[in-house]
Amino acid sequence: MAMAAAMTLGLRVSDLSGQKTVHAPAVPKHLTIGEFVQRVLAKMGISRNDVEGRPINFQARLDREGRHLHGSETIGDVLRDDDEIVLTPNIDAG
Repeated sequence: MAMAAAMTLGLRVSDLSGQKTVHAPAVPKHLTIGEFVQRVLAKMGISRNDVEGRPINFQARLDREGRHLHGSETIGDVLRDDDEIVLTPNIDAG
């Protein structure tokens, strides 16, 4: 059991409004941030498309450091147990 715990992290995830939140108790440390975001969007029931059907890209912001995480960063390299992640839509002006 300790071996499995050493390979995962427990994370808290919310949308930008804070209205949708989930606790992800066993996130594998080998996942990239990008893979994790795609998985948790589905779990939270957040649409990946806007009202006109265009895809929305989401970023993960690490609340502890106040910075956006890069999609290729690995969970185990940048996060700590019980970190809070805020999912923010990446909006392109234009």
